[in-house]
Amino acid sequence: MIALLLFLAVEAQPILDAGVAADGATADVGERAQDHDAATQRDAGPVPPDGAVPDTLPMGTLRGQVLAKGTRMPVFAADITIDQNPAAESDVEGKFETTAPCGLRRITIQAPAFETAEVERDACADPTPLLVRLAPRENAPVYETVVTTQAPQPALILRGQELTKTPGSLGDPFRTIESLPGVASPVWPLPIYAIRGANPGNTGFMLDDLRVPALFHLALGPSVIHPYFFDELAFYPGGYPARYGRYVAGLVSAQTRQADSDMVHASVDVRLYDAGGLLSAPLPGGNGAVVAAARYSYTGPLVSLISPGLSLNYWDYQVRADRNLGPLHLTLLALGSQDTMSSTGGAPPYGDFLMVFHRVSLRARMPVGNGQVIAQVAAGYDHSKAPIINLRQSSMAAEAFSVMPRLAYRRPTVWVDWEAGFDGELQWLTPSSSVEQVGDSDLGQKRTARLLAGYAAATIRAGSRLLLTPEVRLDSYSISGVAKADVGPRLGARLLVEPKTWIEARGGRFSQAPSLPLQIPAAENFGLALYGLQTSWQASLGAGTKRLRGVEIELTGYVQRYVLTDLRDPTVAWPDLLASDFLVRRDARSYGAELLIRRPASERLHGWLAYTISQNQRALGGGVIGPSDWDQRHILNLVLGYRLGRNTFGGRAHLNTGRPVLIRGSDAETFVRLPTYYQIDLRAERRFLFNRFVLDVYLEMVNCTLSRQIFDMGQNVPSGPIVQDSQRIVLPSLGVHGEF
Repeated sequence: MIALLLFLAVEAQPILDAGVAADGATADVGERAQDHDAATQRDAGPVPPDGAVPDTLPMGTLRGQVLAKGTRMPVFAADITIDQNPAAESDVEGKFETTAPCGLRRITIQAPAFETAEVERDACADPTPLLVRLAPRENAPVYETVVTTQAPQPALILRGQELTKTPGSLGDPFRTIESLPGVASPVWPLPIYAIRGANPGNTGFMLDDLRVPALFHLALGPSVIHPYFFDELAFYPGGYPARYGRYVAGLVSAQTRQADSDMVHASVDVRLYDAGGLLSAPLPGGNGAVVAAARYSYTGPLVSLISPGLSLNYWDYQVRADRNLGPLHLTLLALGSQDTMSSTGGAPPYGDFLMVFHRVSLRARMPVGNGQVIAQVAAGYDHSKAPIINLRQSSMAAEAFSVMPRLAYRRPTVWVDWEAGFDGELQWLTPSSSVEQVGDSDLGQKRTARLLAGYAAATIRAGSRLLLTPEVRLDSYSISGVAKADVGPRLGARLLVEPKTWIEARGGRFSQAPSLPLQIPAAENFGLALYGLQTSWQASLGAGTKRLRGVEIELTGYVQRYVLTDLRDPTVAWPDLLASDFLVRRDARSYGAELLIRRPASERLHGWLAYTISQNQRALGGGVIGPSDWDQRHILNLVLGYRLGRNTFGGRAHLNTGRPVLIRGSDAETFVRLPTYYQIDLRAERRFLFNRFVLDVYLEMVNCTLSRQIFDMGQNVPSGPIVQDSQRIVLPSLGVHGEF
């Protein structure tokens, strides 16, 4: 009986609240019922005459659009609820339309990775479209570094914001490789990278499969490509794919980003050193878009104030346009850079320096059969000028014109994905010097270079656990009428021990024309008759696992044998580039191990630890084996980042043991190691969200430990004491990045 009374009491409450008369109702309950009845009538609209009850409530139309706050990007598949009842979902343009009962209603908008938004709207009283801007959810994943595990090629892939926000990189994607396994930076902060013991000039840098002749601006300048022009960057410390060639060490392949074709977008960067911007817009008529970036340095006047005898200036530009013509996709890419530096008086080097290059390429992609044809043709112009040391009135200049075709066909099948292609470079080089050249070297002579190659590669899925990649590349070199060829077989394999653990092996042969230890535009493709081809045999074996939650571990061992063009005398500070004995053909060997422990950038605490231990040796002649000029036995980098709301804090700790330097005493020559060097870099960033744009304000301090680096040692007199050359450089960077 008691249970029945409780049941009736609970059931009676909604009836009383609805305003329906009930026997035994108290006065206060009746008053509440009348108030609620009035509110219900207001929400339902006008009361019908004669007290008639409508069959349905009056309805209004609710229209709107959902955008990401800080941008004009639509939010797709956002859920719209009205008074907690599902009502609609936004389309690809972020738009939605639904009906809602007249009266003030609570509208809730939700989407993954965004904060929930709530608004109130009367669809009958206010028919204007509703504009809702969703703020990104704090600490949601925003970028990620991916170590590829799908193909048997040891590539480390960098994407998204990690290209521009790695501590210690000063916002440059190419500088990020300083913190990756296998990379030595012999004289920091100069952007000179020796990968797995080879000379810096033995590593290639590609942009959309187009060779970049100069990677960074002069002195401590940034890279020659605007950082937000990148889409992704793949780093191959060794064993790169057969579609690339003409380098005997590692390779960095970067891809530019395709412009958004929905609307106009822009970004602006202002730093202590320079200012730049990026603008993208759809092409007239649709079916394509164009993006352009440029940067200009205003450090020249600042440098001149500090050092009156030195002036420095640089600029760069990049343009990419994409167009669809039916099944044909066309991509036009143009980029260029210029550096000028003038030094008068003081210690050498003094004189005028100039470095200019321009590139333009047209690439076409079209499906053919069950595959895809990719054709590209590019043209380039390079010009460099530098003074000849110790000859104040003398200088050397060189310019080069290039044509670079490329053709490939790719076809995937159930068991085998294969690719075959051709690439080449025709180059006309014209050096000039006020000093007459003596000797057999053609570096200072007018010459023509013809570099051609064909290749074939396949990815074979041999069961569910084994992946094989056999490749072969045939390179043909013709420089100043001298021709040589080289066959480069390559083989890669990946075996899945279990779904989250793998073993990977890679080996092959690579070739390259003679080169300077450092890359200089228009000072390349020379000396084939004098030095022959540079070659390397590379092999690596590694294992990796993702068994630990949120952590990826990979250990790789490698051995590489080189034949390189090396400096004949490494102790000469300013060698004569025009001398026939400037370079020498030398055997080299490098072996070591690389450890990478990584926590994905999708985590709030993210980063990686990279450790390299290696031996890099050169055959010095007469049976003498000595260490390479770039031999840093131990290299350790710890990169960490932490997101706290819209704030990001990060840092990098770097340590490397010293490289060897040759000291010539009165009695003998001996190698002496430079002291161990370490530094800590810090970065802090704050994001400000506005309705239509985003501002990132950041402060980066590179070498905040004020560490002094000893970069050379020697003796002023044969029997005198050893003198150390050192520098302490601290690079602050304060900047603002805005996206509209």
